Amino acid sequence: MEMTSLLFLLCAGVCCTAALSRLRQFHLYENTNKKCTWTEAQDFCRENYTDLVTLYNQEESEQLIQLITSHSSTKAWIGLHRKEHSLKWSNGNIVNDTAWSPLPSPCTEPMCSAILKDNTTWEKCTEQKYFMCYRKGSGDSFLIEQNMTWYKAQSYCRENYTDLVSIRNEGQKEEVKNEEMNSTTPYWIGLLYDDWEWSDGGRSAYRDWSTLSEFPIAGQNHTVLYQPQIGILTVGNGGSEECTLCSEGSVRIHIISKLMYWEQALGYCKKYYHGLLRIETAEDLEVIKQKFNGTDFTGHVWVGLRQSRLFGFWVWTNGLPVGWSNWEGDRQPEQPLSNHCGAMAMEEGYKWSDQDCLSMRFLICEEEL
Repeated sequence: MEMTSLLFLLCAGVCCTAALSRLRQFHLYENTNKKCTWTEAQDFCRENYTDLVTLYNQEESEQLIQLITSHSSTKAWIGLHRKEHSLKWSNGNIVNDTAWSPLPSPCTEPMCSAILKDNTTWEKCTEQKYFMCYRKGSGDSFLIEQNMTWYKAQSYCRENYTDLVSIRNEGQKEEVKNEEMNSTTPYWIGLLYDDWEWSDGGRSAYRDWSTLSEFPIAGQNHTVLYQPQIGILTVGNGGSEECTLCSEGSVRIHIISKLMYWEQALGYCKKYYHGLLRIETAEDLEVIKQKFNGTDFTGHVWVGLRQSRLFGFWVWTNGLPVGWSNWEGDRQPEQPLSNHCGAMAMEEGYKWSDQDCLSMRFLICEEEL
């Protein structure tokens, strides 16, 4: 009864929505009747949408700050909260825990991994060090000889390359070692050890801590997105806020590990889901990257793109012409062509290309919620 009353009160508040894309939306709720705790906000988001917001990058953070500001508010609950200590790669890759032992002793302050040759150390993430970025798809790593905190280094790599480097096997370790030959001091890699997790289980190591809290302190187990000192701010267990940021996936995405030609893929997705995946905007593509970055899928997969054999233009399977596009070479394939079906590369950029419709590939289906 108490929870039902709470949900009623929250629903009676003021709502404002920002569409990241047709695949994901943000909802800001201001409860005009009663402030709520983080746990109550989590219950509300899960009951009415998907969950509390997970932040993956600076662009999303800035978009939500604008939403908060336009609502004459300064802060709102988000999904980051304390749980158990665990290892995370910055790009979302799954960590092989045994490969990075011994781990640092659990402590309040997050620890980040620095490496020099074969020696790995755990340092306070707020220390200033060189760092190594990588560019997905090329296999190249780049040692950046600028001193930054781990968090600032993460932002730099994401803006200028792909992310801080991750090391998943001996081959990648050798590549990293070859790039750091000139370094005489330890440098950051993308390995983070902290006790913070996102409510929806998202593998995001984005931690844009507010300047008011350079690192989380004991007893502050939940977080808000804070506008005056832009960033994530930790809040004590007894904290309550008027505003809550929820996220909602309007489409569920499924990668199908079965080889099919394009027409088979189209029929399969229509039968079991809604259709082949459509990527209609740059924001849609960002959601796709968040979904699949850090996975082991490679090569091209079928999506809902097809070319008219008669007129030569490309359309989505729902009949809409292709407006925004992400073609390889930044140019739409034109007639005369023998390949009339569209696929997406599962690597950096997630570029599209024309493929032989009778080639056998994995596929991505979408399911409307």
